[in-house]
Amino acid sequence: MTRTLNELRQYVDLLIKEQGGDSPVAAWVFTKDDVQDYPEDGVVKEELANKVIGNLDLYDHIYTEIFDAIDSELRDFGIL
Repeated sequence: MTRTLNELRQYVDLLIKEQGGDSPVAAWVFTKDDVQDYPEDGVVKEELANKVIGNLDLYDHIYTEIFDAIDSELRDFGIL
């Protein structure tokens, strides 16, 4: 799921309110700085960065792998 940084902040604030600020979390954040298409002036093209970051949702198998890893960990602890 892609979001803007402001949307991410709102979501994180909601999670903190619901779960507490000391709750464990794993996260990966990619921004326009991770899109390595720097023109000569050194500024990332905003339109390209939006397209690349937005298209990351097409890689939903990554979410499947993460949830499989969580299930694996729970099995290791005898929960599943």
